[in-house]
Amino acid sequence: MKKINRERNQYFEKIIIIIIIFILYLIINLYTNNNLFYKKFDIHFEYHNYQREMITEKMQKYSQWQMGNIEPYFINGIIRKYKPKKCLEIGVANGGSSIIILNAIKDIKNSFLISLDLNTELYLNSSLKTGHNVYKYFPELTKKWKLFTGDQSHKFLDKLNLKFDFLLLDTAHFSPGELINIIEALPFLEENAIIVLHDIMYHLISNNYFRPKEIKFHPSNIFLMTSLYGDKVIVEREDKRFVNIGAIRLYPNQKKYYLNYFLLLLTPWEYLPNENHIRDIMEFIKKYYKKEIYLNLFNKAFEENKMYIQKFKEFYNSSHPLFEKYK
Repeated sequence: MKKINRERNQYFEKIIIIIIIFILYLIINLYTNNNLFYKKFDIHFEYHNYQREMITEKMQKYSQWQMGNIEPYFINGIIRKYKPKKCLEIGVANGGSSIIILNAIKDIKNSFLISLDLNTELYLNSSLKTGHNVYKYFPELTKKWKLFTGDQSHKFLDKLNLKFDFLLLDTAHFSPGELINIIEALPFLEENAIIVLHDIMYHLISNNYFRPKEIKFHPSNIFLMTSLYGDKVIVEREDKRFVNIGAIRLYPNQKKYYLNYFLLLLTPWEYLPNENHIRDIMEFIKKYYKKEIYLNLFNKAFEENKMYIQKFKEFYNSSHPLFEKYK
């Protein structure tokens, strides 16, 4: 009898140990990339078709979005599928993409959009304000919208101090553009935030209207689409061509990958931000990225590219026959 009781006790002890181990396993995985509670990003879902009827004829006519036919449906579809609450947009222009997002979240409870742009006036027409089409044609959507213009993104994000679960990034398209923007945004994104990148193939699509003076060599969004750690989605058309937009659902614990994103800055830059902006960004990096290597990498990238761009300009303005047609 004692032997039976002892064996029974040993059996229950093993069960308890197994349960404890399983609970510990769940807790550990809650804070790792193997998070069992992390909902897998559905990369096979047809985002461009999801509730596409929400994109009305009025939106197509008046939003004046600088996108192809499928890209607005892609943005709308991801939002309608995953229903983010705190949406961030960096790069507004006339407000076409703002209209898509605002229309997609209009019936999602407690959702809102914060839009940021460096320019107060529309970069294509300085007589118009950034985001003007939202106010002009879709004022009913503005109740869920805050627009901030005239300064760098990190200045606004620092003051807002919010954590966003959706980001549409659509600014310069060439280095360092979005490479800096993502560094500004990452401290303010939720762990499994969705990032949509427009113009991931702009450097290739522009060949359709090839203009030598607009040749660009260092596209930023395809760099980010390749480098950001997360589940990724791109859209393939029926003719097997790819659409100029993509999305990433970030993996948890992005701090593990910060070094890779700063290393992207060591690629050649197409243009040089003004030195006041550079100083401000360096102060931002000091505050939100504690490791000294991040600041050192940013500073190194700026200094080297400053020399690179100067040498390129000297060569560009030379009498070398290769550049005669570009002058």
